[in-house]
Amino acid sequence: TLASNVLFNLPRAAINLNDQLGGGNHIHDNVIWNACRESGDHGPINTWDRMPFLTNLRTSSDGSDTTSTFTPLPTTIANNLIMANYGASQAVDNDDGSSWFLIENNVFYAADGFKMDYGGHDSTYAYHALLQNME
Repeated sequence: TLASNVLFNLPRAAINLNDQLGGGNHIHDNVIWNACRESGDHGPINTWDRMPFLTNLRTSSDGSDTTSTFTPLPTTIANNLIMANYGASQAVDNDDGSSWFLIENNVFYAADGFKMDYGGHDSTYAYHALLQNME
């Protein structure tokens, strides 16, 4: 769980998940701005999913079922305020096959919102406020 943080003035992504192992991550109630100041082509929250992992997290929350699967638990990204200024291309960048994300109830400013590419699947993106600078 990564919750209730203020993240700003960062050279790259504020939060990066690489392959998310067994999933079940919770990213919520954060305020993020001025990320990606020395990079681009990604967002303040950036994810990759290049390598599958065998895990039993999805089949057993208490460890009693040892049946393994390559399907991770969903990772939740919710109730965040994300300002995608500087070099950020979108608020949440599910890149390189990132899958199994529940992204909901966020406020995105100056951002395209969400990107999923290179084979990503089984993610939900819903109930966001998208705000733009109208200058």
